[in-house]
Amino acid sequence: CPSVPRGLSPVPPRRSCPQDSYLLGYFTALNQYLAVGVPTYFVTTGGFDFSSANGTNAICSSAGCDHDSLT
Repeated sequence: CPSVPRGLSPVPPRRSCPQDSYLLGYFTALNQYLAVGVPTYFVTTGGFDFSSANGTNAICSSAGCDHDSLT
């Protein structure tokens, strides 16, 4: 993983472009449509059969979740 020295933070891409840059539209769309958070991992203690709908629904936030989703 790359690291940033303490006290320094990377410049946001929008602030590093001129105001008339064609990239500003790209960054706007990126933030609007591809906004994601940090990776989140859930650790289970076992006993869940994730190859069946009942197994995934047991830890899902609602019944009928997608096979690769917890929501």
